[in-house]
Amino acid sequence: MMGKFLEQIKFREWVVSHLPVEERSPNGKGLYEKVLAILLTSLTGGTRFSHVAWWGHGLEAVKACFGVEWLPQTASVLTRFVAKFRQAHNEAFRAAAADLVGRLLEAEELREDTLILDSTVCERYGQQEGARRGYNPRKPGRPSHHPLKAGLGSGYVVNLWNRRGDTHTAHQVCEFYDQTRRWLPKSLKVSWVLADSGFGQEEFLAHLEGQGQRYIVALRMTSGVQGAILAIREWREIAPGIEIGETRVKLSGWTRERRLVVVRQHVPTRPEARGKQPLLFKELEEYEEYRYQAMVTNEEELSALELWRTYRPRAKEENCIKELKHGYGWDEFNVRSFWGTEATMLLLGMVCYNLVHHLNRRVLKTEHEGLVRLKTLRLRVWAIPALYGCGGRRLILRLGVAHRRTRAQIRYWLGRIQALNFSLANCNAVGVTETG
Repeated sequence: MMGKFLEQIKFREWVVSHLPVEERSPNGKGLYEKVLAILLTSLTGGTRFSHVAWWGHGLEAVKACFGVEWLPQTASVLTRFVAKFRQAHNEAFRAAAADLVGRLLEAEELREDTLILDSTVCERYGQQEGARRGYNPRKPGRPSHHPLKAGLGSGYVVNLWNRRGDTHTAHQVCEFYDQTRRWLPKSLKVSWVLADSGFGQEEFLAHLEGQGQRYIVALRMTSGVQGAILAIREWREIAPGIEIGETRVKLSGWTRERRLVVVRQHVPTRPEARGKQPLLFKELEEYEEYRYQAMVTNEEELSALELWRTYRPRAKEENCIKELKHGYGWDEFNVRSFWGTEATMLLLGMVCYNLVHHLNRRVLKTEHEGLVRLKTLRLRVWAIPALYGCGGRRLILRLGVAHRRTRAQIRYWLGRIQALNFSLANCNAVGVTETG
């Protein structure tokens, strides 16, 4: 099914015309095959290059399904390939991947969406370039990388930067945001910018305000934010155990006063309440049983409740990061080279993930069932036993599917794939740019 999908959208032609590295060895066997091997390793559950051998038992069938004559079977072939990437290559590849996402968005005819910015931590166990000790809540003191990610409310990943582990969350976020907006299709309207608490810096907020872009950004529970919460006297109950309030405040480092919306949840009523409980509040009887979430916004017309409801879907971005890490092994594929690691992140996070997400939304999704996680998709569709051989002088792949409903569903999916009416072959090629 994945082979038919890549063939239908002419993925091979896209790779050949957009991959910025070249093979110079007379024994080179093709860049597309190496890209395909990395995708197959991720899609079959691999989390490192050595797992390329996981799908080698069905090698002849896999080559036939994907229309190739050769596929790498050793990790060294793939690590040497990604180690060729340098900064200029990655910038060209990032632009090409963003163009690919734009084509997928246009194929869905999306006209409006929210832009969600987030960062995450990828632990490293070795001497990788850029691995530094920094913010790491899960494993404090462990060297890591600190990638920056931009996604849409529809689930697509539209930009990725890898960064050193000791980089501040909001470092160069204005440049990251501007680059992301330039690459989004002109027909797509960004209704909101939603961001996590690491982005509540004056520079970024003022940058969005200067462009007239509506935003909602979470805030850390600093002493200034805690003082603003203590000043709120009116709390409105919007659900059992959930109250909302608002105020205006000029925090330290801000050049002007801004609107602050605060949601608090009563822990005895809602034992799984999200949010923070500052140490100061544990000593105050009126506040000690609550968890708090504070948000800053430049929207003045909507009510506090409407703003909170607008911000809540940002949690989908956390699910997207979990899917990248636990489903695609996005955080574990790495090499010693910093740019090689980032190239792999781009390949898995902006190409492989978005292609599967598009397949999920356009083909697999039904009215009764939403989007399927990669692990579930792997179990239901891609981990089906089969026999590959001849029948009537034709090569046949005989799937071990006994249930009639499953057979009918696979035929239905293949028919929908063939009905997809877009191609990547005519995407604009992006050349390698020189860097200083």
